[in-house]
Amino acid sequence: MSLSYFSTNVAMLFITYGIIFGTGGGLASIPGFSITTVYFKNHISLASGCVICGAGVGALVFPYLMQYLLDEYTTSVTFLITGGITFNIIVAGALMRPLTPQVKRNPAPTQCNDDALSERTKLNSSSNSQPKYDAIAVRRKKQHEHVSDKNCDVESTTDEKERLCENSITRNQSKYFYLRDPVYILYVLAVMFFAFSYITVFLMLPAKVLEDNESGEAVMVSLTSLVEICCRIAWAAVWDCRFFCRQDVRQTAMFISFVGAGVLMSLSVLVHTYTILLVWSLLMGSLMGVLWSLVVPVIVDIVGAASTGEALSFVMLGEAVLFLFGPLITGSLLDNSGTVAASFLFTGGCLFFAAMVTAAMRYKTI
Repeated sequence: MSLSYFSTNVAMLFITYGIIFGTGGGLASIPGFSITTVYFKNHISLASGCVICGAGVGALVFPYLMQYLLDEYTTSVTFLITGGITFNIIVAGALMRPLTPQVKRNPAPTQCNDDALSERTKLNSSSNSQPKYDAIAVRRKKQHEHVSDKNCDVESTTDEKERLCENSITRNQSKYFYLRDPVYILYVLAVMFFAFSYITVFLMLPAKVLEDNESGEAVMVSLTSLVEICCRIAWAAVWDCRFFCRQDVRQTAMFISFVGAGVLMSLSVLVHTYTILLVWSLLMGSLMGVLWSLVVPVIVDIVGAASTGEALSFVMLGEAVLFLFGPLITGSLLDNSGTVAASFLFTGGCLFFAAMVTAAMRYKTI
């Protein structure tokens, strides 16, 4: 970002802002999401919701900040200041420390405990002659029994226990076991279409306001982001509750949210006043917040907490592909039709398709 200060043409911006900053942002975002499964065991949904809401805070604050910097300074200075803000990611990354248990070291042998040391050596030599048991295998067996018997502190059915057992066996066989899991593949596909719909809302909403000859598009986008942030945190706390931490409940909530968002997106073509459009945007922001709060909990349900980081990287790769081609698709629809209605209708169809994919996930899980 800071190197864009020295850019003199668009080609240099493609390298500094597009390639270098884009690569760094991708490398920094994945650990930020996956680290929550390492530090938190009981409240993963709430922790991941707080992390994900950072994107909403950025969407709320940065438009006003960028506009202020552009009004007060030049474009180059704006790149330099935002680059300095981005450097704070280094501080956040330095705080991501591995959780290693503290092991008490044995005191160094001295003259006064030579007898005890020799006695301990004899005991060790005699114990070496006895057959050893595999402590790691015993610990893994106990952990597997614990996971099978206490899944989210809810009594699991026989089918759920069998699925947990199969997932545990598959994880031991292959590192990327989830790439052969149809539920995970369907989940990635659903999140990709959701990412396309999410970026369309914030790209086309200002154009919708201007098309209806209204003003205040910045306020509407900010209020939508604010509602989305609140819903992300609130619903993230809900998914950690006793009843809502179940996998079937979370997937059902995702399906209902996709359907609701698709209906709202389709009805946007009937909205032509600023007040009704504001209500529409607030409802859409709340549904988007619900869906974003489910991204990490659902993937933990599918692949397990230990593999969440790796599995999440493929999900974010799919999101990046749709973030890349989404504006091109919606922009071409806007140029060819001359109205934002075509983009909103196409996005509504994508949300309905994501709902069908989520229903297929639920069918495969049963």
